[in-house]
Amino acid sequence: MILVAGLCVSAVTFYRDALELPRSSPGSATNTPLPTTPASATGTSRSPSPTTSATPARPTPPSPVNPPKGPGTTQPGVLLMASPLRDGSFDIVEMVLLPAPVYSVRLGPPAVTIAGNDFAKLKPAASEVQMSAGDQPVLIPKGHVGSRLDIVLTEPSKRMELRYKLSGVTVRSIPSRAGRALAAIGPLAAVTPKLPVVMVISGDTVLNIECPMRRGINAQACAAGHVPHLRVKGELPRSRAVIVVQFNLPRT
Repeated sequence: MILVAGLCVSAVTFYRDALELPRSSPGSATNTPLPTTPASATGTSRSPSPTTSATPARPTPPSPVNPPKGPGTTQPGVLLMASPLRDGSFDIVEMVLLPAPVYSVRLGPPAVTIAGNDFAKLKPAASEVQMSAGDQPVLIPKGHVGSRLDIVLTEPSKRMELRYKLSGVTVRSIPSRAGRALAAIGPLAAVTPKLPVVMVISGDTVLNIECPMRRGINAQACAAGHVPHLRVKGELPRSRAVIVVQFNLPRT
């Protein structure tokens, strides 16, 4: 009787304790994760916003310069278009139109010494020279012109175009504001001395143009147009076609 009574007391105690134990779902008893309730079931779901990829901003390219009519394009002469580069050199396009076809042409760096004593110690040279005569490419040895060079054409032509980088023509302007520089620019093609030359200088850093070979102080200030496209007023004969460009060197 005592044993039966003890078993009854134990059964009642276990039943009371079981009521206070936490109840687990069948999924947790088997270590299976419960399914996640979809967002739509809560009544607060929002449709995902479309993902937009950020496109990096591109710098606006400079507006192209169309070659003007006149010497070098529609009339005999030379058209030179130049733009300053970050290192003080100039990127140049030179278009030549001769009165009659020729079998050879002489190339040479500009005589910058006639621009003034500031340029007396410079050694100008053209590199990466590309040349065409008519529709035919012309080979320039090593793409370099550092002195007078006679080029023989494969066939006679009166229309030529050169593209090159002109260096060794820039000096810092002293005294002046920091970064101010002067460059002496002239054509590479040594054609007839009286052939007219037109020059255009483009760039946001270009400030002014002077023509040191023109007589008179007022005549030497020869810039026309507006930045970023300046040009030399009028024409210069090939024998005096050297100008001084005032511009700002960029901060490194």
